[in-house]
Amino acid sequence: MKSMYTIKGVPVLIFSIWFGICIGNVCSPDTNTIESGVRNYTHAEQSVLNVYAWIDYLDPKIISDFEKEFRVKVHVDFYEDEEEMFSAVQSDHGQYDVVFPTDYMADLMMKTNLLLKLDLDQIPNIQNIESRFKTLINKKWKGYFVTLDWGGVGIAYNSKYVKETIDSWRIFLDTKYKGQMALVNNGNEVMSIGQKLLGYPLNPTDPKVMDEALKILKKIKPLLQNEKFMAYNKIRERLISEELWIAQCYNADASIANEENHAVKFVIPKEGTGYWVEGMAVPVGVKNKTLAEAFLNFMLHPEISARHTNYSHYANCNNKAWAFVDKGILRNPYIYMKVAGKFDIYEILKPDVQQKFNECWAELISD
Repeated sequence: MKSMYTIKGVPVLIFSIWFGICIGNVCSPDTNTIESGVRNYTHAEQSVLNVYAWIDYLDPKIISDFEKEFRVKVHVDFYEDEEEMFSAVQSDHGQYDVVFPTDYMADLMMKTNLLLKLDLDQIPNIQNIESRFKTLINKKWKGYFVTLDWGGVGIAYNSKYVKETIDSWRIFLDTKYKGQMALVNNGNEVMSIGQKLLGYPLNPTDPKVMDEALKILKKIKPLLQNEKFMAYNKIRERLISEELWIAQCYNADASIANEENHAVKFVIPKEGTGYWVEGMAVPVGVKNKTLAEAFLNFMLHPEISARHTNYSHYANCNNKAWAFVDKGILRNPYIYMKVAGKFDIYEILKPDVQQKFNECWAELISD
């Protein structure tokens, strides 16, 4: 699998890995460091940066390069579901210095006072972000969240076994594929299928929409492999191994699966879907805010941002990075998607709608 690492059989919340070449007080200066835009750290200031990120998301080489330039250590924990990240930050302020929420989770974390406002003077590379994403930052997050990449969720399928045209979420109701299908273990993504099949918007204002969506999803769930929802990285692995033939899938995972198994294809359903913006934030209780901001700035450097895209296969929000992104990735329609009119971004729902959503999702996963 190109530039990816996979963790199997290890509990995500307790798995951690130390990246680094800087051990104790022994560090060799790097003569090819990337200009950070903020002051470098000295040996006397050496410290640890605690990062919480999606599994299979960060390139270990980028982490080690940051350690080398700033002469620090970076400790990374991984999660498969950002609800795990939210709970960890909420229950233990100060456990992490940098987190990687999606736009929806950033909204929620701001609403619950779990994020610190950033000193944007310490993040000059924010100027590299494409204008449409700068507009989102200024409109929604006002300095609490910095966008890094974007993508969407659609349908991945194996063309060796699925010969019909795939263009609708309705394929998940087809009983002939029972046991060969999967949906992502994410409430927003799963519930949106029911909403879209019924012609409702991604962010409804009527709680009854959730009840109606639940009825459809209760028909779909028994047709899924093991009758359960599945972590996104497991979906990618099983698409490659052909244990799955049809799956709800993030576009980057579909791209990686297609590289490994060319029979895996990807489409955005005609009913529409959710798109998301992923980014970086500093949670409350951070032990070293300046170092955390230096890390955010480092990730927004054009060459580093490009390396992140080459590794993760997520389209970056950094238009200065495009010159360094692998040309095959820039041309890949699964990564830099052009599906105008089919994408909606998740928003925080009205309280009564959110309560009904929570109830329906809890009922769906408990069956």
